Amino acid sequence: MEKQNFYGMNNNASITYLEFGSIDVPAGKKHIWDFRLHDKAYDWLMHARYSNDIYAYLSMQDALLYGSLDKAFNIYNADVYHKDDAVINLSKLLALSTIQQCCQKETLSFFELGQTLFGCIEGMEFYQQLLKALKINYYPVDLHSVKWFGVDISPFFNRLSKVMHQEYTIDTYLELSDMQIETDVYFAKGVTMLYACNSIKRIFEIINKGKFRVFDYSMSLDKEQDVVIGTGKQVKYLPLFEFMEELNRYEDVLYINRANSKYDSETKRVWLDCIYAEESLCKKYIELDMTIRREVIKKLRGNIGSSRFLNESKAPEWMSIGNYIETIKA
Repeated sequence: MEKQNFYGMNNNASITYLEFGSIDVPAGKKHIWDFRLHDKAYDWLMHARYSNDIYAYLSMQDALLYGSLDKAFNIYNADVYHKDDAVINLSKLLALSTIQQCCQKETLSFFELGQTLFGCIEGMEFYQQLLKALKINYYPVDLHSVKWFGVDISPFFNRLSKVMHQEYTIDTYLELSDMQIETDVYFAKGVTMLYACNSIKRIFEIINKGKFRVFDYSMSLDKEQDVVIGTGKQVKYLPLFEFMEELNRYEDVLYINRANSKYDSETKRVWLDCIYAEESLCKKYIELDMTIRREVIKKLRGNIGSSRFLNESKAPEWMSIGNYIETIKA
């Protein structure tokens, strides 16, 4: 995945670093015990962060097993790094369930770009237990029978994702070209796709590795924009109109969740929460997504501790990308 570009190491204007030390408060002195640069800094920090997420989800499963929903949410609030993690894991879970119901498949496959430690597995396992505990009608997925695929430029993450999930079938790759298979579900976070995609063609090369794609992505409503983001790495915000031209070459359709998408008139960029697949699969997913999320919100209404877990969820508003663009113009 073009590692030298992925981490932005060829961009001399920014450097990723990790520093560990201590401060002697009475003496007013700072001691640095370790200092790392570039991909080592990124790997060490993200390993700690996502390992902590995995531990949190396992602890949440334990809490739910003993009937303590409040304790599970307290753990989420204190320890899961991204507040929208649970909302995203539900999207992945519903995508797998959609394929299972529509295609009647005994064995499902899931591909994540930039999977790090595959902590989404524990996140999805918890969400399935939660749906059961809330008595929400749902077609469950045996996550142990899913074939999990991941592409990450870090050999460290690729190896450890397998070590940490030996009860699951996981294959990982350093390069997208090494993965010669189309999976049932494709997922990637928007920032990962920004790292990995420097052209419109590259976007479709990646997302076409899946039959049903769930992802978010940011694009420019103007010309291409080169920006150094919060991680200290340079990315490209590609033009939306060029994306639409390429999208029209394919038969699959792309839907946007308007309730979870944003337009920034100052930067002239749009952040899109997307699904992309055959029309029939999209409609089935949308029906399931709206039903399940509304039920979860209804069941947890009044539970103060669940607000971060729900990420202030609103009922989804799905529409075609063409209709969504019209709402922006209006």
